[in-house]
Amino acid sequence: MATMDKFLLGASGIAAYPPGATFGPRLLFDFEFLWIITGSAKCQFDDQVIEAPADTVLLGRPGIRDRYDWDTKERTLLAFFHFSFDYSEGDWPPLRDWPVSRQLQGEDILRPLFRYVIGLARSEVAEKELLIEAAVSLMLRSFITARSGVLLESHGDLPEPLRRALATIREAVAHDPVRPLTLDDLARAAHVSAEYLCRLFRRHLNLGPLECATLARLERGASLLVRSNLTIKQIADTLGFSSPYHFSTKFHQVYGVSPRDYRWSMQSGFMITGNPVIQHLQLHVPADAIRDR
Repeated sequence: MATMDKFLLGASGIAAYPPGATFGPRLLFDFEFLWIITGSAKCQFDDQVIEAPADTVLLGRPGIRDRYDWDTKERTLLAFFHFSFDYSEGDWPPLRDWPVSRQLQGEDILRPLFRYVIGLARSEVAEKELLIEAAVSLMLRSFITARSGVLLESHGDLPEPLRRALATIREAVAHDPVRPLTLDDLARAAHVSAEYLCRLFRRHLNLGPLECATLARLERGASLLVRSNLTIKQIADTLGFSSPYHFSTKFHQVYGVSPRDYRWSMQSGFMITGNPVIQHLQLHVPADAIRDR
């Protein structure tokens, strides 16, 4: 297992750039992990040019000269941290073989680890240096080997009608969240009666079909809070809630904080979880089909 001899964490945080802003060129003296949360960038590492849309993770290296031209149409929000260590020690592959960019797919472990590292860096947690080193080592090894995607349990024992209903909820929330889903809609898609579908949901997921649909819309709202500049009202309208108050009330019941506080916390590097339905909505779906764009 790779170690990180003489590990040091440098500057870290969340940064926002207005449309059309640029940064660099500069000479890097350490490593920099950078995650583009919203917006995009055209990046230049020495002579290599990289088009980096949202959910790109970039790894700058000591000795390269980098430059960033941020999205010309919308604000670019990113998380970053610098670090250094003696990569000649341990079993790390040669530096020339390390990738410089990866596109995150589905439930990728790099997203929560970014938040974890940045949150720890701002905290007074005991032994935080050891925790940060372990997290960065996992991030770097996963990034280098392209093994950062979470393999979800297949749950092959879920009944087929339940899988069809979940797929219908997922598609509705992704493509037409304003249109209300009814129990009859889900029962027709599942090819069973409404009563039987309710029993399946309760038995396997411990919630009802329409409760599941509402949680799915809230999860979509949580994504829009972090990955867009839409107002709370715009998000409520986009998802078909009757008012911002209705959306905020439901959101607080599930996540324990208001939409405004959720946005601030997540963009500041503090992870908030609480929606019990999101894992089930990812069953039997290719990773790129469940990404929020």
